[in-house]
Amino acid sequence: MRLLACLSWLLTHRILMNKGFILRRKGLSTDTIASLVIGLTATAWTSSVLVHLYNTETRWEPSQQQSWEQGTVLRTLAGLADAPLLTQNLFGFWLVSWPDGIRAERNRNDGYKPYLWSLAGLRGPFDWASGIHSGFYRALVVVIAVSVSVPAIAAVLVGNPLTGILNLAGLVLFLVNGVGNNPYVRASHRYASDRLRIALPTSHHEGTTYILPSRGTGIDAVWTPKIQNEHLEADQEMMTLFAKMRSGRCSVGEPLEHLRKCLALYHPRALLSTSEVQLLASWIYAEKAPGDPSLRTIHCDRAPGVHLVGRDLMFALCHAEYIVFMEQGRLPAVTRDKLGTLRLLSRSGAGVNSETDTHTIGFRPGMAGYKEAVQHIYAIFDMAVEDHAMQFSSTPPPPYSYALHSSPSTIEEYVSQLWDVSTQNSESTFSALYFFTTVWFMELGNLNGFHIFPLRCKTRDGDLVSQQIAWRQAWYSGCIAQLVAVSPMLFGLFVVGFVN
Repeated sequence: MRLLACLSWLLTHRILMNKGFILRRKGLSTDTIASLVIGLTATAWTSSVLVHLYNTETRWEPSQQQSWEQGTVLRTLAGLADAPLLTQNLFGFWLVSWPDGIRAERNRNDGYKPYLWSLAGLRGPFDWASGIHSGFYRALVVVIAVSVSVPAIAAVLVGNPLTGILNLAGLVLFLVNGVGNNPYVRASHRYASDRLRIALPTSHHEGTTYILPSRGTGIDAVWTPKIQNEHLEADQEMMTLFAKMRSGRCSVGEPLEHLRKCLALYHPRALLSTSEVQLLASWIYAEKAPGDPSLRTIHCDRAPGVHLVGRDLMFALCHAEYIVFMEQGRLPAVTRDKLGTLRLLSRSGAGVNSETDTHTIGFRPGMAGYKEAVQHIYAIFDMAVEDHAMQFSSTPPPPYSYALHSSPSTIEEYVSQLWDVSTQNSESTFSALYFFTTVWFMELGNLNGFHIFPLRCKTRDGDLVSQQIAWRQAWYSGCIAQLVAVSPMLFGLFVVGFVN
């Protein structure tokens, strides 16, 4: 059974590295399945050891000078050193925290906080201990330390020092986190329709991720560790773009070029059915037809004094529109006819032909175009337009605009000219807004209600997906530490296979 369990762990590892993870809010995510595979195989392994101990009267032949070692309790404890007690106990604590995470996820909008874990103190994707409550972590450490060390010491006392020492070595590796960082941050990450995560550009090791609306819930923001694979597009394209803009080396055509690459790389991550694509389309086109009323609800907090026209929210909307545009073949004809309302089809080779010209929202000159685009943003969320999203009288223009290559005399002139440049170098309403808000932040900062980060997490506890991501390091460390204890068996099998 030990061999089968170890092989299943190694096979699970290879599958995760090759096929990656599918993150979802409902049902079994890849993280949950992997945890169950490891835990259930560890349970089967432990059960086989217990059955063997029950059916065996004695396993060792102690010397006469050590007659006290012949006690049943000591022999049983020593026999337990052959069981994967480290991963077994880790599985038990995970089973306790998993329902707590499910309850927190289902009631998060009602202010429910998990009892056993919180990512508020999380320090990156590898420091899993900082993502669970201190009392829960201390209990986990004590139980694992006692359950592993006592059988290991008993094994040494009854004359099986190799097993005992290797178990203690594995325990030390786990407790001091000496295994190393798990490689799953580099594995592919894809998203089910109820967990369309938009990784926002950041240089930190943890931060906010936006989640696009799905059936039964509106747009959301969650606190999560930064996963290298999730942030490939944002780091390679958008962070590079920001660096160029700060140094003044960015041409007006580069934002769209970087954004296009980012969206194209993201599209394969989204795993949506036809009905889910249509639901996302009804959201971005602000359709008034009867449907899911929660779709237009903002389920996270808003930054105080900030309107909705913010860079990162426009970044998320660009992703949503791109998914709908690329999946247009699955849209009904009435929805497909609306593609041109948010995307300038004359600049897209993948656009559908239409006998009638469709006006693209926001693609009017000057302030009129900007206001039209802003009105659509608020229509998406079924909200009245806020005054400070339209009025700029309290903000002076920048002394010099690198985007315009001029010094506008008034803020109205600056907004009007910047919007014209934005539409001239964009292919959709949302990409124009993204261009506009990015340049605004670079040249003016977070002023006049503009903020790059308009939607905020309600708490930094994270969600169920983020919690499972944090647990990956615990599982990785536990399995490696457990394999250390059975390394003689694995080495023996290797030698036998090599000789034969």
